[in-house]
Formats: sequence, C-alpha cells, structure tokens
Amino acid sequence: MRAGCASCGLWRVCFPGLVASAAEQRLNGLRIRRIRVAGGKTLYRSGDKVESFYMIRSGCIKELDDAHGRDGAVVNFGLPGEMLSLQCLGPSVSNTTSVAVEASFLCVVPWDTFSELGMDSPRVAAEFIRLIARSGMAARELLTLIRDREALERVSGFLLNVSARLQSRGVRGREFRLAMNRDDIANYLGLRSETVSRCFTELARRNLIRVRAKWVQIMNSADLRKVYLNA
Repeated sequence: MRAGCASCGLWRVCFPGLVASAAEQRLNGLRIRRIRVAGGKTLYRSGDKVESFYMIRSGCIKELDDAHGRDGAVVNFGLPGEMLSLQCLGPSVSNTTSVAVEASFLCVVPWDTFSELGMDSPRVAAEFIRLIARSGMAARELLTLIRDREALERVSGFLLNVSARLQSRGVRGREFRLAMNRDDIANYLGLRSETVSRCFTELARRNLIRVRAKWVQIMNSADLRKVYLNA
C-alpha cells in the first residue's frame, strides 16, 4: 500500500500518503485500505458508528445532514484529496450521511491505529490538526457563500470555491468536471435547480465561464469574483 501511495498523483497533499511515508520510516505502517464506492451508493449513514476516516482519491462524495440519505440537505461536497468523517473526531456515531456522487475511490484509515501513530509522531499530529482547521474553514466559507447573497453570486462563489480547493491540492482548477448534478448544487446553495441552470447560462453569456456538459472552464476568474462580491 505504501508503494501505491508513492505512485499516487495526490501523495504530496494526501494525508494517508504522508502518514504511510512517516510510518515506513518508523517501520510501523497504518492498515490503510482502498475501496471503491459506486455512484449513488452510500459510504456510511447518519447514526452509523464510524471507526475510520476516509480520504478521497478520485470522484466526489456528498454529505447529507439527516439519516435518510438522498432526501437530506447537502452540506458538503468532498473532492479529491479531501477527508471525510472529521466531524466524528474518533470512533463515534456519524451525524451525516455520505453518498458517492459518481464512482469514487477512497483510502480508509482506522482511527485506532491512527491514534497510536499520532501519539508517537508529531508530524502526523500536526498534519491532522491542519486538516481539522481546513475543514472548519470550509464550513465557514459555506455560510459566507450563501448568507444574504443573490443566486448569481452564490453560483459564482461556488465555482470559485471548487476551483480554489482543487488548485490547493495540485489539481487543475481553471477547468474541471462538476460531478454533481444541478439538483445537488441547488440543494447545497439553497436554490432551485432551474435557477442554478439560468445562472450558469448567464455566466456563460458574460464569457466568464464556458460549460460543456459537466465540464466547466473559468474564463475570467477576476471578473467572476466581482460577480460573487457584487462589486
């Protein structure tokens, strides 16, 4: 598994990759598993006991805020290089349901062995604290994204948010594939699906983005940010 992490394009920003590297030096590796979750399938449900955390290698995972899976409100889209189940902070019960938007590959890291390694390795502990802080920032960014903003501003902010998150993990962020459908985006932003589609059309008309099926290319990020900020 450690050899696999070394060959992964996300290894420089992927927490399990960093942990596996540190563990290899100490001859005490984690029991990292890799799994595939088919599109539409549930990774874990609200109320389930969560004994591992998950790093997304590819694909997209949406987190819902109730125990009924797809009928809940979307509170997060997990992107490649990001962690899931941080809200549990150890073996506990999840308060969200996670569903694969499309076929996704994830690394599964057991909490118990991770905790042991974290106590022995300051590097691992520091990296984990950094990820917790980043997760908190993502939650605050969502509130900023939707609070007291018009629909076009919300959609513009959403696209800028996805772009920035991908770029921060070394993935091309100016042109990317939105795995989630318009209904999910609308749910996430507190809008109607038709409104989201009209906003995409309007941003394309202004030549700020280019849309081809699920692919989005940001043509002018500075002007798109002006729309988001209503400047």
